[in-house]
Amino acid sequence: MTILVIATTRDPQRQAEALRAALGLTLRGARVEVAVAEPLLTPLARRAADTLRSFGHVVGPVPGDPAGGELAGALARADRVEVWA
Repeated sequence: MTILVIATTRDPQRQAEALRAALGLTLRGARVEVAVAEPLLTPLARRAADTLRSFGHVVGPVPGDPAGGELAGALARADRVEVWA
């Protein structure tokens, strides 16, 4: 199962919580992709993103960010979607 976590919030604590939640989803064996509003705002968010990436999960910018993003493709691949706004 692939779960897409979309974290568009600019609240630092909520952003970190979304990334930690995404990390928790991997413990149940899910494949996780994260579309996150960048920059990552806290050390905890950066650490969670780095951990997800080190396990081979995708963490990238949401569309509308200067760096771009591929939300349509991620939505097509996802079995479930979780949004943190």
